[in-house]
Amino acid sequence: MWPDWVITFVGDGRIALLALAVIGLEAVLILVFMRSRARVGSLILTMASGAGLLGALYAALSGASAGMIAVWLVLALLAHASDMGTRLFRNT
Repeated sequence: MWPDWVITFVGDGRIALLALAVIGLEAVLILVFMRSRARVGSLILTMASGAGLLGALYAALSGASAGMIAVWLVLALLAHASDMGTRLFRNT
């Protein structure tokens, strides 16, 4: 059903690398064009948690060890917890 290049692109993890590149481009564009620097930190934490999950996906698809997958997941958890902490406990 899917072309062979799509199966290969997804199967070896390159799709996760493409998604990570998009997140990196988003981060650069946000830093360049966002007028309110106060909100950039929160956005970076949000993107970092997604990047951690994509890192875990890449590690899993590329055949990395379970330990490396766990490292990426822990990094995603820490970024997500930091993001939630800044959202829940900021002074408004």
